[in-house]
Amino acid sequence: MPHTLIAYDIADPRRLRRVERAISAVGERVHYSLFLCELDANELYKLQRRIARLIDHAVDTVQYAPWCEQDRIATRHLGTSAEPAVADSWIV
Repeated sequence: MPHTLIAYDIADPRRLRRVERAISAVGERVHYSLFLCELDANELYKLQRRIARLIDHAVDTVQYAPWCEQDRIATRHLGTSAEPAVADSWIV
């Protein structure tokens, strides 16, 4: 299943909590405002529509980046960084 990195910057704490809950229901947090999700195209579309209704488009930002196998293999973790559980065969 395809991986997607989702990063966000939400100005209002209430909207932030709502967006965070929506994404954490389908993905794993890899940093404060960064999630890794395994979603097919339909699931990603539904999540994007849900988030679009939650945010203020004038001040909030949400970015979706596909994360392919090559990206996964090239990713390195340093310090206290943990390998996300959704990627089951990491090469570090």
